[in-house]
Amino acid sequence: MSQAKSQRPPFSSLPLDPSGPPGNAWGLYGPLDELGSLNLLTPSTVVAAAKEIQIGERIALDWKLNNPSPPFFNREALNVKFYQKGERMVNDDVLYFNTQCGSQWDGFRHYAYQQRRRYYGGRTQEQLASSNSLGINVWVENGGIVGRGILIDYASYCEKHGKMIEPLKTGAISVKELKAVAEESKISPKIGDILFVRTGFTRAYAALSEMEAQALTERESPSDFLGVEPSKETMQWIWESGFAAVASDSPTFEQGPLVGPHNAPGGIWKGESWEQEMQCGGLLHQWLLAGWGTPIGEMFDLEALSKKCQELERWSFFISSVLLNVSLTNVVRVGMKEKFRSKLTEIYLGARWCREST
Repeated sequence: MSQAKSQRPPFSSLPLDPSGPPGNAWGLYGPLDELGSLNLLTPSTVVAAAKEIQIGERIALDWKLNNPSPPFFNREALNVKFYQKGERMVNDDVLYFNTQCGSQWDGFRHYAYQQRRRYYGGRTQEQLASSNSLGINVWVENGGIVGRGILIDYASYCEKHGKMIEPLKTGAISVKELKAVAEESKISPKIGDILFVRTGFTRAYAALSEMEAQALTERESPSDFLGVEPSKETMQWIWESGFAAVASDSPTFEQGPLVGPHNAPGGIWKGESWEQEMQCGGLLHQWLLAGWGTPIGEMFDLEALSKKCQELERWSFFISSVLLNVSLTNVVRVGMKEKFRSKLTEIYLGARWCREST
């Protein structure tokens, strides 16, 4: 862990590649790096995280694959085919699904710096289309996303302090608020931590009727969701905290929509030297995915975890998230909007290592 920490320069030194886009950390782990912030998950970091295992309970974070229903942004819905093979008593299942259904990690092939059109490390669209570069198979080959997780339970904090929030409407969670939740929960981020922010989205969505869920996809701005504030202050906090990955129960992690009135010229980025260049995209998506190689998790079901953390009065835990081991050699590339879903995500609050097959 100490080696990884010493390799991370101060936030003020960004961008590391002066010829690249704002905020980039290209070259921090070498010119051909494909792990980004996951490099912070060193053996010593994982060993230290294992000390979180204390009571033997496991909690799944995967939201069901058929959620949201109907899917957001006109994406394909889950289709499951169950069939008997011939006359023998043998059954198979075939699943067709868009990788943006259910809980998911944004891979580094998913989102570029929009105006520079460059992905993590400076890769171009053409390079991704003709190679396996930045595939999540690299994450799998290096053991997945495994380490200490921390929960910033913003939804519970607001309920406790009488603040009304609306997860299904646009809104921003400031760094000041995130720090206040962490302080009240006695959480001190460590290098290599995996951050989870609970907005209450999955709980609010589960309370919708079928008509209300349909209407959510048909509103004028369908990606209006409560999320982390897309500001320079947020980026500095994430960088200096040393998170290996960040995630939320929200469909966007950062305030949605990614492009909206809040970040239009003269808005939240007013006065920043990069204000114009960051137009056309979300700040956190551009800097985290394309700039730093930091995975963004979306639509994780944090409800059971929230209850357990409140019961134990402990908001840190051991987490293991194993990705789909997809070889890009045989992938049919359609538009290159690739996101990859977690195959297995579990919380370990227990005294032993367990792994379930899927």
